[in-house]
Amino acid sequence: MAISIRTAMPADVNAMIALDIVAATQEQRRSEIQSWVTAGSAVIADDGFCVVGYAVLEYSFFGQGFIAMLQVAPSHRRQGVATSLLRHLERTCRTPKLFTSTNESNAPMQALMSSLGYEPSGVVYNLDENDPELFFFKPLQT
Repeated sequence: MAISIRTAMPADVNAMIALDIVAATQEQRRSEIQSWVTAGSAVIADDGFCVVGYAVLEYSFFGQGFIAMLQVAPSHRRQGVATSLLRHLERTCRTPKLFTSTNESNAPMQALMSSLGYEPSGVVYNLDENDPELFFFKPLQT
C-alpha cells in the first residue's frame, strides 16, 4: 500500500474526526483536531483513496518536538501507516530531540516506539486513573 504524507488541510478535518475513535464521542477532541489543522501542526496519511491516519507535531514540550497525537484508522493498522507518519515527523522536526508519550496500557504503541529507536524517558502518574503515561525520546540528526 502506497502512503503519502502531507500537511492536513481544513478539508481533511471531517476525515480525521471520522477515523479517530475518541473524536466520535468527545467534542474536545474534535476541537483539538480543528486547532491542530489550523495551526499547521497536523499531517495526514493518505492511501490514494482516503485519509487513513494523522499525526500532530508540536513544540510546546519544553521547547522540544513532541508528537501530541498519532491515530491510524482501525482498518489500516499494522500496515506501516504509523511508521510512515512517525518517519515524516522525524524528518521535519525542527529540534534535535523528539518526544512522545502513551499510556502504559497501550502495548502496540510501546512496541512501535521500541522498533523505531525511541528510548524510555520517564513516567507521569495521575493523568489517567490507574494508567500511567510513559514518555519516549529519540535524538535526531539536525
